Amino acid sequence: MSIEQAKFVFRYDTSVEAAILGLQAVLKQHGVPEKGFKLYGKSLRFDRLLPEVRRMQHKGFDVIGQGFDFICGSVAKGHLDFLLIQLLSKLKIPWDDWAAQFVPSKNFVMAWIMDSEYDHWQNAYDPLQYTAVGRSYAHLPMKSNGLPYPLEQKIIDTSGNPGRWVFRDGYIEAVGAMMWLGEPFWQLTGTDKCTVMKSKWLQVSNPIPSVTKVQAADKCFTTAEGASGELQQKLRALLFGSLNK
Repeated sequence: MSIEQAKFVFRYDTSVEAAILGLQAVLKQHGVPEKGFKLYGKSLRFDRLLPEVRRMQHKGFDVIGQGFDFICGSVAKGHLDFLLIQLLSKLKIPWDDWAAQFVPSKNFVMAWIMDSEYDHWQNAYDPLQYTAVGRSYAHLPMKSNGLPYPLEQKIIDTSGNPGRWVFRDGYIEAVGAMMWLGEPFWQLTGTDKCTVMKSKWLQVSNPIPSVTKVQAADKCFTTAEGASGELQQKLRALLFGSLNK
């Protein structure tokens, strides 16, 4: 099933409490009931999530309910934290309302929206992911996983996919139809902010002085073909081109 989702990236070791309070504020703003949620399968009200996460001493959580799936976690090796918001029902809260709660943080790095199915297949590298659902990968480029014998095997090469994402140090190299970029983004990537701001083929704005919002399309990217694929590659070159220089 294809659903919209957004991923927010923060500096490593950002408070998980801030994520919970931000989510709770948006749910309350739109009249979403506190009841009907589950944390790792355990039923609870959303207003009990913070005390429960504190009790469990977790640095993240996965809570589902009322048509949403909220996943928060840390990637120590990548020096970043993330919050994934998935829309599982027709109840759609504008992404700008979610962003308003998180992008003002001094620890905010970047965020983007994506189509879940497109994102999955653009980044699926294990042939088993295809065979499990009867999907052919015969037309896709392959490469070695780089492991020594007997662990070496062929995997799908996703390095040229327009919708791929790659963990970098402190951020994720990824593009979306709508993106928010915090001040740490420019420092981490070395990307020239002025060049992005002057790009006439993008809708660029500043919801707050420290955050740049970039919109390349009206809807999430759902194909790597044709004009859509070219647009994604163009956006990636603009935002992350310095990585390849």
